[in-house]
Amino acid sequence: MSSILSDPEKSLLNAVGRLIFTNPFTPERLRLEEQLLGHKRPESVWNMHSLGAEYDDDIDALAGLAEHWSNELRRRAAAVTKLSPSDCEILEAVVLYHLFEKYRVPMTDGMLNSPENTFFPVYRDFERDFNHYLLFPGRKGECPYRPERTFAIYFQIHRAFYHIFDFIAGSTIAAGEFRASIWQSIFTCDIYRYHRALYDRMNHITTLISGESGTGKELVASAIARSQYIPFDTRKMEFAVAYPECFWPVQLSAMPQTMLESELFGHRKGAYTGALGDRKGYLESCPEWGSVFLDEIGDINMETQVKLLRVLQTRHFQRLGDTAQYMFKGKVIAATNRDLGRECANGKFREDLYYRLCADTVSTPSLRELIGGGREELKRFVHVLSVRCIGEDEAAVFTGDAVRWIEKNLGLDYPWPGNVRELEQCVRNLLIRGRYTPASIAAGTGNNVPDDIPAAELMTRYCRALYRRFGNYRAAADFAGLDRRTLRKYIGEDGD
Repeated sequence: MSSILSDPEKSLLNAVGRLIFTNPFTPERLRLEEQLLGHKRPESVWNMHSLGAEYDDDIDALAGLAEHWSNELRRRAAAVTKLSPSDCEILEAVVLYHLFEKYRVPMTDGMLNSPENTFFPVYRDFERDFNHYLLFPGRKGECPYRPERTFAIYFQIHRAFYHIFDFIAGSTIAAGEFRASIWQSIFTCDIYRYHRALYDRMNHITTLISGESGTGKELVASAIARSQYIPFDTRKMEFAVAYPECFWPVQLSAMPQTMLESELFGHRKGAYTGALGDRKGYLESCPEWGSVFLDEIGDINMETQVKLLRVLQTRHFQRLGDTAQYMFKGKVIAATNRDLGRECANGKFREDLYYRLCADTVSTPSLRELIGGGREELKRFVHVLSVRCIGEDEAAVFTGDAVRWIEKNLGLDYPWPGNVRELEQCVRNLLIRGRYTPASIAAGTGNNVPDDIPAAELMTRYCRALYRRFGNYRAAADFAGLDRRTLRKYIGEDGD
């Protein structure tokens, strides 16, 4: 069976088709774009700051290439009696990318402008194009893709990209790897397999997010939960649920056990003092395509751990004071700043629950890793946080002032022990009072820092912070209880 494509055409179109099946936050995606566009990309990772209008032109060029070849492949396919399996795979992948780009604007506009809306009548046009390109007369063999499932996965991709690309700042390698890791938690490392078999089964796989306090674990959980697959009803032209309704967060450490279990499992009237009526818990209220987020999972006691283990093993639970069985159909996402492996070894956390939780793991990097000591990276984070407080226009002016203050008074090597949460408080302090004093300095200690910093470096940072605070060696040395010469040695620069 002869091919309808030359070898150079196959190489080109294989690259086009892989665009839709490649994690967009990996170097592989950038290399594909460079191969197809014929020019080098300036950045090493995708981020929300370095892309400008020229990148929109690149996306338009790739979309135009996919559209041209979709039409050409459709024309060639109609002229032969049977398409080879390899040519058929190429055609399918190119068409899938073409349709993704063609319907990107109406789908993302609907997602952003009306998040609660589930009605997408544009599907009728999508289905018509899908059938035209992929279910043409004379096609041999069954198409492995379905229009309604493909449409639903496209909507999922747009949601995932939005929640990862727009909410995870930074352009360092650490930031790029972080985004790619979140993407894998949603679509796995093989989106071909995801499309075929896993799209409707990921809610049975638990995700555990670990990292230092203040590193945005809830933000990651929200991105994963709001980017899950939601089936599309072609008769009603509606998604099964609005995606903002897919995130159900529970702060486990913020309430006593009885109240916590009532929040999770629900209760019957009279189950405990104050239970004045029946109540559904989060596990019962969460839709099938939603996620219950269990923050600070390492803080719950053994009794609640046993009940959670049963949910993860059997998908069944009981309300407090009830004997009836209820089924949990959603996904569990948990987070902790503790080393659960160590907690298991110390007998404080059940090992069987731990292994149920860590089927999929995401580690949130610290702010010092994301910034990497770079001024421009710090500026990007400050700008994002400033926009949230004062809007885009004022943030454009304030960001530079804030970064200069931080550089002068804290230094670019400041470790940000409170991570993004601390930087956010710093930004707010600078907005209101024009200054910021880290908690460790305010308390007269250097203890509020990560435990992996060498003692000499820790002492250096502490002495520099004191010098910036007091403005001279004498006052800083007196406060620290050190000789001025010792303070100078750790700071490593001349002073008064």
